[in-house]
Amino acid sequence: VGDFVLTARVQTKQTPRGHRDMCLVFGYQNPANFYYVHLGQETDPHANQIFLVNEAPRVAISEKTNDGTPWETGKWHQIKIVRTVASGLIEVYFDDMETPSHVARDKTFAWGRVGIGTFDDMGLWDDVELRGVAVKPPVAATGGHPDPKGLKFTKWTPDFLVPDPVALSFDPQGRAYVTQTMRRKANDLDIRDNTDWIPDDLSFTSAEEKEAFYRKEFTPENSEANAKRVKDYNGDGLHDLRDLVALSERVHLIEDTDGDGVADSTKVFAEQLDHLLGGVAGGVLWHEGEVFVCPVPELVKFRDTDGDGVADEKEVLVSGFGVHLAYAGHDMYGLTVGPDGRLYWSIGDKGIRVKTADGLDYRFPHQGGLMRCEPDGSNFEVFARGQRNIQEVAFDAHGNFFGVDNDADFAGEKERFVHIEQYTDLGWRSHWQYLRADYNPWDDEAMHVPWHEDQPRWFTPPLVLYENGPAGFKYNPGTALGPEYEGFFFLTSAPNGQQWAFRAEPRGDSFAMVADHKIGDGIPLVGLQFSPDGALCGVDWGGGYPLNENGAVWRIDVAKEKAHPLREETRQLIAADFGEEGMVPLQTLLGHADQRVRLKAQLELAKREALTELQSVAAEVSAPGLARLHAIWGIGQLLRKGKADDTLLAALFDDPDPEVRAQAIKTATDRHGRLIGLDIVPPPTGESHALTAALLPKLDDPSQRVRIQALLGLGRLRDPAASGAIVKRLARKEHHVGLTYLRHAGIVALAGASPTADLAALAKHESAFVRTCAALALGRRGDAAVAAFLDDADPVLAADAARAIHDDWMIPEALPALAARLGKHRDHEPFTRRALNANHRLGTPETAARVVAFVAAGKASNALLDAGLEALQHWTEPGKLDLVTGQYRPLDPRDPAVLAEVLKPHLDALLTAKLATVRSTAMELGTELKIPIANETLLAVFENREAGGALRATALRSLAAQGADGLDELVFRALDDPHEVVKIAALERLAESNPDKASKEIVDRLEGKDSVAVKQHAIRTLPTAGAVEQMRALFAELEAGRVVPSLQLDVYEAAQDPAFSDHPKLAAAVASLEAVWQAEAATDPVAPFRFTLEGGDAERGRTVLLNHPAGQCTACHKIADGAGSNVGPNLKDIGAKKDRLYLLQGLVDPQAVVASGYGNIALTLKDGSSVAGQFRGEKDGKVLLRDPEGKETAVPVETIQERTPVVSTMPPMGFILQKGEIRDVVEFLAGLKGKKE
Repeated sequence: VGDFVLTARVQTKQTPRGHRDMCLVFGYQNPANFYYVHLGQETDPHANQIFLVNEAPRVAISEKTNDGTPWETGKWHQIKIVRTVASGLIEVYFDDMETPSHVARDKTFAWGRVGIGTFDDMGLWDDVELRGVAVKPPVAATGGHPDPKGLKFTKWTPDFLVPDPVALSFDPQGRAYVTQTMRRKANDLDIRDNTDWIPDDLSFTSAEEKEAFYRKEFTPENSEANAKRVKDYNGDGLHDLRDLVALSERVHLIEDTDGDGVADSTKVFAEQLDHLLGGVAGGVLWHEGEVFVCPVPELVKFRDTDGDGVADEKEVLVSGFGVHLAYAGHDMYGLTVGPDGRLYWSIGDKGIRVKTADGLDYRFPHQGGLMRCEPDGSNFEVFARGQRNIQEVAFDAHGNFFGVDNDADFAGEKERFVHIEQYTDLGWRSHWQYLRADYNPWDDEAMHVPWHEDQPRWFTPPLVLYENGPAGFKYNPGTALGPEYEGFFFLTSAPNGQQWAFRAEPRGDSFAMVADHKIGDGIPLVGLQFSPDGALCGVDWGGGYPLNENGAVWRIDVAKEKAHPLREETRQLIAADFGEEGMVPLQTLLGHADQRVRLKAQLELAKREALTELQSVAAEVSAPGLARLHAIWGIGQLLRKGKADDTLLAALFDDPDPEVRAQAIKTATDRHGRLIGLDIVPPPTGESHALTAALLPKLDDPSQRVRIQALLGLGRLRDPAASGAIVKRLARKEHHVGLTYLRHAGIVALAGASPTADLAALAKHESAFVRTCAALALGRRGDAAVAAFLDDADPVLAADAARAIHDDWMIPEALPALAARLGKHRDHEPFTRRALNANHRLGTPETAARVVAFVAAGKASNALLDAGLEALQHWTEPGKLDLVTGQYRPLDPRDPAVLAEVLKPHLDALLTAKLATVRSTAMELGTELKIPIANETLLAVFENREAGGALRATALRSLAAQGADGLDELVFRALDDPHEVVKIAALERLAESNPDKASKEIVDRLEGKDSVAVKQHAIRTLPTAGAVEQMRALFAELEAGRVVPSLQLDVYEAAQDPAFSDHPKLAAAVASLEAVWQAEAATDPVAPFRFTLEGGDAERGRTVLLNHPAGQCTACHKIADGAGSNVGPNLKDIGAKKDRLYLLQGLVDPQAVVASGYGNIALTLKDGSSVAGQFRGEKDGKVLLRDPEGKETAVPVETIQERTPVVSTMPPMGFILQKGEIRDVVEFLAGLKGKKE
């Protein structure tokens, strides 16, 4: 039922106990979501109350109760329960049927089952009557979902192409503004095509730094070197800076001028989007007569002042986005007007560095975020951060923001559905993209998955893992489509052409995804938007990622008879001029069924500064709940303009509706919170605030949501007077496990309000939850006092303190404290890796000794011992990138003599360590640092064939470096060693010490019985030996086709070694071969790669396939039945089904071998209609495809006027991988036979 009245007689039977009770349950939806009335003989916080259970322990919501229910032995008592859903009213009557004994107001559950019983006593119920409104549970609540077959896909633009569209927005008349990208991977460069620039790219902390780098690199003098980076777009014969501004993003204006439901007109509305750093125009928004577009590095506003459909004014509102090249497409998206009247939009991990006119510096250069500002560009702030590439964001009816973040294409990782509360950090950093596979905080610290106990606590984890390639994302505004899809979110999974729908229901301190289901398949839609008439519209690229100037706008809709009954009314209201409406109608429209109408009325009332009218709706308890929320948000707009007082909304802090209380708190404190959104939160100033006293009681509000907003609000106010109360709230002995949003709110509250001394003192607090929030609050401040938490008994908390000191901007003052803790929490890998690196970065004799002792002790895990060795290997010549995080953190070279002095006493112990990598690395270090190692020791290792090939090869190299006696004899013996790596080490040594003998030996080896790997290395030592004649002869054999396939690539690449640069005949031979390839490539793209068919290393290929930053196959494929993606086919048995040529073609010319069911095709039929979907094959004169609704369709070829190529979203790997890497991947794929490993 929904509304109901229940009456009954009831009697208790358990008399020995003094605490009798009987209970009534209602609004019961499942075992974790319901209300219950507890009629107890005594009253306390847990008895004789009305309770709410909502994915968390019970919360008393009674606003009225009595001193205790007066049970009498043997007496039948009369009970009545009254529930009114619209107002949230709950009344309980006991014997006295005129005056309620208990009263509460709550709207969490609008329907549910009713039950009777007792908590833990015995009793009788009789004469039970339930009178109410029968309610059929929503489909989603029953675990089901609407039938997607009721949704139909139709092309809105059948008569013309919409070139490479990305995003769209509608004006009130239904005209579409659609962005076109021309710059993606053309002028907007992709780091995957420029991997040699990764260290440079990671060094940038502002867009200005990136621009300066471009101006230095893209000069006419560097034209030849830059030909691989940018085409000569302006046709001047050079590849320089001018080519980076040759193309412009566009906004097209598309409309249906004759009202027949199909677009028939298109024109270019705006260009001038050709900034040197300009990226994809991923977001567009029509709002109050202006069109906003957001290609990095700017948010831009266009106006059409003369009404001709072409913009004639352009204004840059905010700039500073796109710090990095990063991955193509990690740009700005999702422009929308939020519930508070501000513009919101997102950016991927290209990064943010915006300095505002009022002096704030938002420094988030290595992460994506959700931003907002006023429509005039003022009051910019970063709302949340830590995103990798959330494209479009959406907010629900209560103003909660959500998004689906793209994964990093790591093995076993998936996309993430996230709830974006203000100030949340979702955890991603761009430098993690390029880390090696052996340790990556994102994966190895399990940050990419939903909450679990051992996860880091400094970030907010996702709610659930979801579908591949999320792009367009919208929330049903209320009256769109049909009633069955009210409250649903809609998502496009662009690479595989799928569309999804789901709902987000309150769960615990956040939300849970429910009723998710696929609604379409076969059209790779990108951006989404609801049209004024209620259809869901999306733009289709008309192919994969490469730009081809194809595309369309599609409508997804229900049949007319299934449409929401208010759709036409909504369309008319969206088109209406609210400037002509009176105040009362506008107040009424604040409660309209459609979010767009409600927001439009709110904005008009705020524009009129109608404070009295907004206040009256907000305060009216009987008004529709959503009307009250929009009134509150309208008041917030006036607060930001200084047209209202902060305390105006304080009267609503005690409203019966918990959502009204939450939004009133959020809105009243909102304008004070911009400093909390900075990367380093400043400590409180010591100033008191008038709202503090009104907020403090809300820390004990019955509603978890209200308590969270109270904590966030106190953080915004930055009033130290609240510090003690915040700690007291967080110290409550209640269920904190998994409440990541409560934790986030606690961190924000303490970061904003608590003085440093207070926070540091909390290191000794008995509550782990309090200590966690305090440590992470200090981390947000960048305060060295966080070091006090390094000694916490909880290793997860101590590791978070270590992260606060070590990661992001680093806290240099606290680094020695972290370094000194090496060995504490020894088995906690995240803590110990950072402690090791702290010692490495400090680089003193003391810290070197600490690392050497750690490794020599041999008590840590193998992985951590390897990490310690790595720190020592990089000690004298530190790399530019951090050993743990991958950040750009260059260090100056250090004196090798210092490390040698420290290492020398421990070297013998390291050389006899149990772990082979320790012995091998110690040997290499000793040799490099010129620490004498007894030749007898090295010789013993070399002679011991049980020691393993790698260690013995290292011993041989060390003997060579020390000039050991009898070395030549050892080298020649090693040439016939059973271990390949020892043979290879011997060949390298021979090439250096005796080039003539090496040249002959290499030729002999190629004709002998050595393994392919040894022969390949032999060829690659020819340049070291200076064997030009042998090289020329070998290349001639290659040209004649007489070199075996497994060695062809090695010959080709060895001939191009700089050692042969002074030999023009060899260079000419190479150039001649490449010219032949170039000519053949026009008709056979595989031709330049034929040398990669055989001879690869399968293990290296596996590493490329799983971990290459740009060519990672598991971004779209699986190689077994576990980790990977389903965008492309599972490759687990590809080697058994296909030959090597097919595999190579699939890598370098993917459009030529699209697997059935994984490419998309669009057909234009002779009758003018069109059909698109997933290509399934062509048979018996018919094209087989699966349409977006999932129906298999066979289209006779004779009915087809035009067809698009079957398109794969996979990029050609020849532009991403080196030829050797392609050869290795082919070798690995050829070995996938479907057998279990």
